[in-house]
Amino acid sequence: MNEFSGIDGFLGTRASSAMDMMVLLMAVVVAVLGWSVYQVRVGRRFRLHRSVQLALGVALLVAVVLFELDVRFNGWEERSAGVVGGSASSLVWSVLSVHLVFAVFSVLLWPVVIVRAMRNFGRSPQPGAHSAWHRRWARIAAIGMTLTAVSCWAFYWVAFVA
Repeated sequence: MNEFSGIDGFLGTRASSAMDMMVLLMAVVVAVLGWSVYQVRVGRRFRLHRSVQLALGVALLVAVVLFELDVRFNGWEERSAGVVGGSASSLVWSVLSVHLVFAVFSVLLWPVVIVRAMRNFGRSPQPGAHSAWHRRWARIAAIGMTLTAVSCWAFYWVAFVA
C-alpha cells in the first residue's frame, strides 16, 4: 500500500480501486448498451432490450453513487499528481471538464429516456406512438453514454497513467 488515501487500484496505475472499477464498468456499459440496441433493432427483442436497459440503468446508478462517495471521501487529485499534497495538472482538469459535460448530460438524459419508455411502452414493449421519440432520444443518450466512456478513459489515462 502507498501513502494515498483509499484502496489502491488493481490495474497497475496510480488510480484507486474505485477509479479502476469505473474504467472497466464503462467498457462493460458501452458493450452491453450496443448489444442491447442490436437486440431490439435487429432481433426485435423488445422485452429483452427493456430488461437490459433497466438493469444497466440501476447498475450504473449504484456504481456512480459508490464511486462518488469514494471520490468525496478519498479524493483523486493527489493520486493524479503522484504525490501526497500534490495537485492535478491543467491538462487533467481540462480533460475532466470535457468528461463532466458528457457525464452530466448522460446522467440527466438517460433516466428521462428510461422513464418515458416505461410510461409509454409499458410492461410489454412494442412499437407504437412513442417509438419515434424514443429512437431519436435513445440514440442521443447512447451517443452521450459512449462519449462519457471515451472521455472517462481519456481522463483516466492523463490523470493516472501518463
